[in-house]
Amino acid sequence: MAFWTYNGLKFGIKSVKFPKENDFYDGFISSVKINGQKCLSQDKTAGSPEKSSEFQCRKCELACPTKAINLKNLAGGENGKGAPALKPLDANRCIFCGLCIDACSNIAGAISYSKDFDFGIASQPYADKRKAFKKSLFVKHIDTGSCGACEAEINALNNPYYNMHRLGIFITPSPRFADVLLVTGTFTKKMSDIFFNVLDNIPKPRYVVLTGSCPLTGGVFENGFKDGGGNKGLLFNNESEIKKLFEEDNVIALPHCPPNPFEILNVLLLIKNGDFK
Repeated sequence: MAFWTYNGLKFGIKSVKFPKENDFYDGFISSVKINGQKCLSQDKTAGSPEKSSEFQCRKCELACPTKAINLKNLAGGENGKGAPALKPLDANRCIFCGLCIDACSNIAGAISYSKDFDFGIASQPYADKRKAFKKSLFVKHIDTGSCGACEAEINALNNPYYNMHRLGIFITPSPRFADVLLVTGTFTKKMSDIFFNVLDNIPKPRYVVLTGSCPLTGGVFENGFKDGGGNKGLLFNNESEIKKLFEEDNVIALPHCPPNPFEILNVLLLIKNGDFK
C-alpha cells in the first residue's frame, strides 16, 4: 500500500488531454477498415467462371462469427470511386474480435484496424435542439443483460485517467435528471417493461446511446435468441426496428464488443456540444 501511495505522490494524477489533444496510447484502435483495392474478391479477372469475383477469396467472411462482413457490397472498395449503397462491414454487427484481420493478413492484407471512431445515428428528430446540453450532460446507464465488458469500459470513465467530470459529464442514478440513456446488454423482451419505465422518466429532448453490439444485434449471443429463423428474445435487432421503437428520440449506435472508453467519451462529448449533423 505504501508503495502505491509513494508512486502516486511522485508521479501525480495523469488525466488525458482529450478532446483538446488526441493523446491516445500507441495501440489505440476504434474501427476495422477494408481496403477494396487490395481485396482479392474484387479481382474480376475476365475469363473462366472460376476467376470471377464470386469465386475469389472470402476467408474474412467465413471467419466472422457475427456475419458482419459481406464483400458483395464492396463495390470497388471503400477507397475506390464512389461510396457503395451498402458497406462491406456492418459496424453494428462487428464485435471487434480481429479474426477477419488474422484471416486476411497472410493473403492480401486488405483488412486492418483504424483509429477512426465508428458509430452511426439511427434517428435524430431533435436536430433543431442540438445545443440543449451545452453546459453539462447527465447520463443514466441501464444494463439489459450484458456480460459486464461494456460496464467495465463505462466505469473507467470515472477514474482519474479519463476523468469525464472535467468535461461536465456525470452519471446519475435517477432517470428524471438524465439527458442520455446509455444502454448495454442483449435487451430481451423480458427487459422491455423495465427499460421503457426508465426511458419514460427521462425528460425530452433526450438521447439513447445503444452501447456495444449486444443491444444492436445481439452480438455473440444472437444465436441464443433465434427460434425458427427469427429472434424470439431480442426486442429489436435491426435499424428499422430501432427507428420504429424510438421515433421520438435521438438514437446513436455505438458498436463493438466492447467499445473502448475513448469511443464512449467521444459520443457523449458530441451530444453535449451539439456536434451531430
